[in-house]
Amino acid sequence: MKSGETMGAGSGTVRLLVGFSEGSASNIVAQMIAPALGNVLNQTIRVERIEGENGALCGEVLARARADGQTLAIAIQANIIGSLMHKKKRYDPLVDFAPVSLIAKSPMVLVVSNTLNVKTAAELIALARAQPGQVAYAASAVGGAPHLAGVLFDALAGTRMRLKVYKETNTLWEDLAAGRAAVTFNNVMSALPLARAGKVRILAVTARERSVEAPEIPTLSEAGLADYEIVNFVGIVAPAATPAPMVANINAAIAQAVATPEVRASLRNSGMESIVGTPADFAHHMRLEIERWKGFIQANNALFTEPV
Repeated sequence: MKSGETMGAGSGTVRLLVGFSEGSASNIVAQMIAPALGNVLNQTIRVERIEGENGALCGEVLARARADGQTLAIAIQANIIGSLMHKKKRYDPLVDFAPVSLIAKSPMVLVVSNTLNVKTAAELIALARAQPGQVAYAASAVGGAPHLAGVLFDALAGTRMRLKVYKETNTLWEDLAAGRAAVTFNNVMSALPLARAGKVRILAVTARERSVEAPEIPTLSEAGLADYEIVNFVGIVAPAATPAPMVANINAAIAQAVATPEVRASLRNSGMESIVGTPADFAHHMRLEIERWKGFIQANNALFTEPV
């Protein structure tokens, strides 16, 4: 995209909507990319958090926004997969969103409070098996990656943990560090600084391979859960009616922004890998994620209990 070329109607401020709280992966990545994307577009990118109902309110606002390139949203698992679990269906991500671009992916990490008497994932499995329904894992959204990671853990480990939902991700981390929460599957970018400061303990990563940023942390498959894998993704979507040429322009701008040394370094230092592709790539990824998790949710419906 040429310098000064705008992506939407006019050169006004572009809203980049985020459906989750300050410490969430959505907000962290939005804050990372907004300045660089604004420089490429020669427009102001304003990150705007619309929290509530596990990301559904944000998705609904985007779905109803004008398709003029001036309103975009960060999309993660909760915005895509969460739609399968919302009691009130506010939008269909495959119908109401125009996939623009993936930005990055990263494994999550299994983290426990220092007050929990476990030092390995195997020890956590043993504890949870011995105390069915007693160990609670914290997540900030129903249907988000941390929630799905917990249910996948239960399904493969033969455990039965309880879900505890937090409205604020920062509060989740505060409670985990203080011992008021026991377990979370969560974003590596928030967990690593806390673990390195000795405030929490990371037991494993959720990908099949160890993290480049923290190669000392084993994978859950190494802990005996051979089929365990869940990788978080972050992308950008627009309202469904956004014209294809406009989507292509935004996609090109995102690619330039993510390629800048500042954004690349920020993503890498946060344990994330940039994966910018075409709008069609992101659309394909969304369909695969929905197909995978729809089947899993149906097969493991009993594990998707009401949160505590």
